[in-house]
Amino acid sequence: MNLPPDKARLLRQYDSEKKWDLICDQERFQVKNPPHTYIQKLRGYVDPTVTRKKFRRRVQESTKVLRELEISLRTNHIRWVREFLNDENRGLDVLVEYLSFAQCAVMLDFEGQESGEEGALDKAKSWSRSIEDLHQCAGQPFLSALAQSARQSAHRYNTFTSSKTLKNSRLVSQKDDVHVCIMCLRAVMNYQYGFNMVMSHAHAVNEIALSLNNKSSRTKALVLELLAAVCLVRGGHEIILSAFDNFKEVCKEKHRFEKLMEYFRGEDGNIDFMVACMQFINIVVHSVEDMNFRVHLQYEFTKLGLDDFLEKSRHTESDKLAVQIQAYLDNVFDVGGLLEDAETKNVALEKVEELEDHLSHVTEKLLEVENETMTKVAELEKQLLQKDKDLVAIKETYESTSSQVNTLRRMIEEKDAAFRRRADLEKRLRELEQQGSVGVLRGVAARPWGQRRRRRRRVRDCGRSHGSARAARAGGARADPSADLEPPPPPPPPPLHPRPYPLAQGSSCQFRPLHPWPHLCQEHPRLSFSALAYQPSGLRSR
Repeated sequence: MNLPPDKARLLRQYDSEKKWDLICDQERFQVKNPPHTYIQKLRGYVDPTVTRKKFRRRVQESTKVLRELEISLRTNHIRWVREFLNDENRGLDVLVEYLSFAQCAVMLDFEGQESGEEGALDKAKSWSRSIEDLHQCAGQPFLSALAQSARQSAHRYNTFTSSKTLKNSRLVSQKDDVHVCIMCLRAVMNYQYGFNMVMSHAHAVNEIALSLNNKSSRTKALVLELLAAVCLVRGGHEIILSAFDNFKEVCKEKHRFEKLMEYFRGEDGNIDFMVACMQFINIVVHSVEDMNFRVHLQYEFTKLGLDDFLEKSRHTESDKLAVQIQAYLDNVFDVGGLLEDAETKNVALEKVEELEDHLSHVTEKLLEVENETMTKVAELEKQLLQKDKDLVAIKETYESTSSQVNTLRRMIEEKDAAFRRRADLEKRLRELEQQGSVGVLRGVAARPWGQRRRRRRRVRDCGRSHGSARAARAGGARADPSADLEPPPPPPPPPLHPRPYPLAQGSSCQFRPLHPWPHLCQEHPRLSFSALAYQPSGLRSR
């Protein structure tokens, strides 16, 4: 059905029953007339050989035929539209030709109202000759499209500017054929196939643009909608500008878009036309990517008084028109501001160059400092490695020293224990001295070393036997508790060495007296006081 996207979305929302009804209605739809029927009628309307009486009868139904054609193009199957546009029927050429005829009638009717029939004919002929003069400019690239369009317009008006044609076209100008013909072109452009044909047609867009010369505001609004649609597609902007260049030459404008701005200011009561016109201006000016070209197009409308008119119409009651006006003002380029920005940009660029030079110098200094720092870091790393080695050596020395200190501490503790034992022995000796054992010691001290040694064994054995007897008496029955017990023998004296132990050279051992018996050495001169009373501290006796 070739529906637009919004209509297609609405159709998808229907239920299955409603969709099936639409399909059945489409199948039951019978085409009223084939395409060639409408084409023959339209060609008969522009035939200059038809008499005025016969033409009057035909033109009475021209609007009806165009309306039926528009309905067929809009509602029939796409195959019908393709048949209408094929090479055999050439329906698009027929529509453009009839639109040219109807639009020429409207323009000649404007001229005839001002200067009469003869004046209108003279102006039409002079207008035709002025278009023929444009053929000389066809060699220039910029004017090639314009000259081609002008040749087509000149050919059309040479055909239509006879006296009989002028009278016949007056009948067409009183009808609404231009508007309905534009609607037919819109129906064709609703199909992608038809839109491409209109874009590629040599004169279709030009004739649509010339249709702005119309009294009807709704016709002008419809024309602007079609031109805006063409401008939005790729390559359409150039086609629209070329069409308005042709419009300028045909309508004798001093500036391009002059008539458009004249209609825009004059139709301040028709909101639909003003919205369509403002939308078209937005698309033409702001759909260009090149900023310089956008400023050029903007300046064209500024010279025609668009900015002043928008300032007056800015507070309009129409929301649609206010949206379009605000869109134009938001996208407009402030040329003065751009110049100031350009000057500011130049100053900023100079400042940037200075900063870049300064940055390069600072970067060089930073590199030098970085190199020096890296060198220092390398030296410090070497020193750190050496310090780590020294620390490891110190730790090893500390560990060995600690082990030696611990060994010495253990030795000192052992010696202290030996000293405590000696102190206990000395204390015991003092106790024995108080008990009277000194006398025995004196007698023993005078004996030879061997006798003393044997005597010491006997005393020890006697002590053991005495201890065993005492234990037996303690364990046995106490038969005679009043029996006299023998006193225990005195303990053996400590061994007396005949000579002192030799001391190592440089020894710092201290000597302390073991026995405070100086009178023993006086009574026994053979005993050495040093051997009897002193013994080196820290040495264990054999």
